[in-house]
Order: sequence, then C-alpha cells, then structure tokens
Amino acid sequence: MRDAIASFFDARFLSRLLATPRGRAFMLSFMAEAEESDEKGVFDALLERVSDPSLHRLVRRHVDDEAKHARMLRERVAAIVEKAGIAEPRVPRELSIVPRIDAMLGGVAERFVARESGIMEAYVLLQVVEERAVVQFPKIAAAFAVVDPESAAVVRAITADEKRHVLYARAINERYAPDGKTLSRTLAEYRAVEQRAFDENGAAFLRHALDVGLLDLRLPERILWRAMAAAA
Repeated sequence: MRDAIASFFDARFLSRLLATPRGRAFMLSFMAEAEESDEKGVFDALLERVSDPSLHRLVRRHVDDEAKHARMLRERVAAIVEKAGIAEPRVPRELSIVPRIDAMLGGVAERFVARESGIMEAYVLLQVVEERAVVQFPKIAAAFAVVDPESAAVVRAITADEKRHVLYARAINERYAPDGKTLSRTLAEYRAVEQRAFDENGAAFLRHALDVGLLDLRLPERILWRAMAAAA
C-alpha cells in the first residue's frame, strides 16, 4: 500500500500541487526552509566542536551550498509571488523532516560529540537526508518542467550539488567509522528511520496542502486525497 501511495504522491500529487502559482510557491518555500534550517543543528555542532581542519572545510562548504540553494529557491518564490500577486506562503515547522528524524533517533545532533562514533553518526544522518534529495529532486524538477521551466532548472542545479554532498558524506563516514560493520549497521538503522519520517512527513504535507487549499479539488477528489493521507 505504501508503494502505491508513494507513486500517487510522486506523480499526481506533484502535478496537481504545481499546477497553481500558490502550489509552486509553497513547494519552493518548503524546499528553501529545508535548505536553510533542517540540518542547521547538525552543522552548527560540527563547526563548533570539531577541530579537524579538513573536515571543517568540508562542513563549511556544505553549509555554504545549502545557503546558496536557499537563495536560489527564494528568488524563484519571489518571482512567482510577484507575478501572480499572491502572498508568500508560510511553511509550518511540523513539515521540517530533519528534526523529525533526529527526534526519532533520540537527538543525534545533541549527543554526537559525546561518542567516539559521533562524527560518523552526524554525517550518516546528513547522508541519508541527501540521498533522499537525490531521489526526490529530479521528480520535482520534472513536474516543474511542465509548468515552470525556470524553477525546474534551479531544482536540477541544486540536485547536482546534492549528489556531490552524498559522495563526500560517504567518504567522511568511511573515515570516521570505528569499523565497516558499525557503519553498515548505522546506515541501515538511519535509513529505516528516515523512511518512516519521510512517510509521516508526506502525509503531513498532504494534509496541510488540503487544509490551506493548495490543491484545486472537487469534493470527491478531496475525500480521496484525505483518505490517502490517512492511509500513509
């Protein structure tokens, strides 16, 4: 059932959401919020507490990339809002996925420096989040391409950076893992938690879209979408 819901979200949901300026502005704002704040606690802890210069440079570049991505997305939001004459959307905090994952894991960002494997744990969290972006962003770009090629180009450019982030997250994890078995076990655990958080976040996103009228639906369709959100 979950696979069917995921396909429904990937195809029909994105198509319906991005069909309107409000939906497009919300999706871009949602992505900008994630780039600006979702991983901030992990990055702040790494920059403040890790002394390894080479790791510090990689973390700083990662932070700078995320800030650049947020600016690119905000510029597209501003363009859409101005052209359509609509208000800039507000993204509820409950739709932030990294805090949701972190809570499920018991607070990785708070505790990681207390453990010998802490740097690995922090970057495993970042790796699984970036892996999700590499999977989802091309789907979002494809949906944008139908109605908003400029936003599609922005999402594709960001995706290229996210692929690079995954590569050096893997390298950092291999360097700081106590051993291969620990790394494999941690990745499996975090990916399972990330999948659960992604499913919950998707349902919350759909409920919010329905509640604030981001989707232009007739009553029977609205009932169907709410049933899908509940099933998710």
